[in-house]
Amino acid sequence: MNRSLRINWVFPRPNLSGGVKSNRLLAEAMVRRGHEVTLIHPTRKERQRYALGYRLRRMGEQMLRGVTGSNQSSRHHLERSTAAIRVIDGDIVTEADVPDADVTIATWWRTREWIEPWSAAKGVKAYCIRHYEVHGGDAERVKATYRLPGPKFVIARWLQRLMAEEFGDPHAVLVPNGVDRSQFHAPERTKGRVPTVGMLYGRQAWKGAVTAFEAIRILQRRDPSIRVSSFGRESVARHHRPPANYELHRRPSQREIPRLYAMADCWVVPSVSEGFGMPGIEAAACRCPLVVTRCGGPEDFVEEGWNGHLVPVEDPEAMAEAIGRILALSDQAWRDMSQASYEMSLRFDWDRSAEILETALLRQVGHLADGMKDHA
Repeated sequence: MNRSLRINWVFPRPNLSGGVKSNRLLAEAMVRRGHEVTLIHPTRKERQRYALGYRLRRMGEQMLRGVTGSNQSSRHHLERSTAAIRVIDGDIVTEADVPDADVTIATWWRTREWIEPWSAAKGVKAYCIRHYEVHGGDAERVKATYRLPGPKFVIARWLQRLMAEEFGDPHAVLVPNGVDRSQFHAPERTKGRVPTVGMLYGRQAWKGAVTAFEAIRILQRRDPSIRVSSFGRESVARHHRPPANYELHRRPSQREIPRLYAMADCWVVPSVSEGFGMPGIEAAACRCPLVVTRCGGPEDFVEEGWNGHLVPVEDPEAMAEAIGRILALSDQAWRDMSQASYEMSLRFDWDRSAEILETALLRQVGHLADGMKDHA
């Protein structure tokens, strides 16, 4: 490291999402490299004026999911950290709320809008892009943030291609997610006595639960003993019709999640779209062979036939066939694929990713300093 950077990491109101957790883990890796990092977030969710189409879509989704303000968990991934935490009593973060810095990193499309008018005292305006976030707001406003100047950091190759091909920025830097190895690990093991498929459950249509449930029903027609172990924040939506032998662990503790991964003979990521797909790589670290859709991020950590299988999105027959192949492996072949998944997970490391980020940020800060000298 050439110098210590002062870095502001700006979040919307935090929750238990993988995006919040992965930003925090990357920030903590930067702290380990000697940088002065402050995580800043508001206490309340921002109330915005969105386009009518988006508002109606959100209302429909919430009615289907049974989500109301009263049943949302107040737990989140920024309750503690080795980085400094600054909590803002409000629904947005303003320039006055944050310390002067060399770099300010936006973590969500709205936070990129927040920081755009800030002065040079807050440093280089960087953007950590973890998904194509048009599902999270007015699509044209979201897309406009990808056209703003400043360095972009993406977590998966498909996002790197998207920034180049759709938004004219071929310089977005790939900073992959890592694995928290203090949490996610498991000893070598064999297949369970009862075939078990694991998955993360989410009510959002793009999480693909309907496809996974149908794939498992197809398998259970041949082997009724197959069971499903899942976890998630919400109860199962009535219209999703879970298969037989289905168990949902709602809001398990962080300590419990690795045990749930290690129970599975095959872990499934059935999404229509994923920025990265943290549960997949965490399950791999816990030695689960994987079946994932070709939905973006998970394609970076599955090699067909080595540590799992890739299938088309929304194709339950193909998914059932791929899961069935893993469940039918001999004990030795399954152990080989389990070990391959673990070895794949070793390629994803927070400290290596922090080194990539550090190199890119030092270059940007140097360019900014040179530019200021030229205008002095």
